[in-house]
Amino acid sequence: MRIRGLLRRIPPVLLLLSLSLHFFTIVLYVRLPLKLAAVTIYPVWVWGATGLALASFCYIFSKARGSLTIILLWTFTILIVSDEAGPLARLASEPMKEAAPEEHAGSQILRVITLNCAGFSDPLEATRNFDPDIIFLQEIPPGYRIKRLTDTLFKGKGDYRYNRKLRFAIIVRGTIEREFRFSKYRTQLVKAEMFDGRKLNLMNLHLLSAATNMKLHQFDCWREHIKNHTLRRIELSSSLAGLRQYGSHPRFPTIVAGDFNAPANDSVHRIMRKEFTDSFDAVGTGWGNTFHRVLPLLRIDYIYGSAKLIPVRSQTFTRHKTDHRMVVSDFIYR
Repeated sequence: MRIRGLLRRIPPVLLLLSLSLHFFTIVLYVRLPLKLAAVTIYPVWVWGATGLALASFCYIFSKARGSLTIILLWTFTILIVSDEAGPLARLASEPMKEAAPEEHAGSQILRVITLNCAGFSDPLEATRNFDPDIIFLQEIPPGYRIKRLTDTLFKGKGDYRYNRKLRFAIIVRGTIEREFRFSKYRTQLVKAEMFDGRKLNLMNLHLLSAATNMKLHQFDCWREHIKNHTLRRIELSSSLAGLRQYGSHPRFPTIVAGDFNAPANDSVHRIMRKEFTDSFDAVGTGWGNTFHRVLPLLRIDYIYGSAKLIPVRSQTFTRHKTDHRMVVSDFIYR
């Protein structure tokens, strides 16, 4: 009888755990406290799946009162809060093709690509079918391949700047008028005049690599994530300050793209969203996570546009060798 009594108490306890986890998940991902960066680095659906599993167990095996309500609560939360839900809901939209961009409502398209070439992926083979206007590269191959890409894609009407030591590059269909270098960070800023005569600010970011220590039972893990998160925020803030100082922002349209090494729920994106639009979040379709290429569970590669640019299409594509997926976004001028 005691055993039966204990068994009857298990479902209510599990439901209470699930409900408590839901409350703390909402609070943490709304506030994103720095001290708990080791927890919020996970996508929200990780905790959602845990809460759903607890409530589903109670519903399947005991039909515990309130279990179905908690299941619906978690489902609704995941659909609303998770970064992946919106683009998946737009799957009915026509997917982007590996071809030159089509006009949008009579307006000419500005096509932008960002690609981390880790693993010696060939950026020319990765991008040539898309006929891009701007390419942001991180962890680039040797410089001669950047020149070959520019010459092949733009047939003498393109320009590029690259940094061999920090391994990044920007390639444009047009002319790069000036480049600004940041001594401390993997940040690249150029002012470009595009093929149509318009001037743009282009910033290529490869932010500090994320902390990967997941041993939450160790104090060093929590301290490592706090330090890592703080340094990445400082790096981004300093880069944006340089953009305002040297890049004529916000007077000219601006694109900030690259490998942020931070998932969508990271607070560095709150800094970005004060002035820029995340193109994939706004109009992207399909599964947008970019790392790892084989099993993409995190979205860490982004293309942001300023208020003078309107995103109209965005999608991720798998490329060979690199461990990142490539992001392609189309903009029109406002």
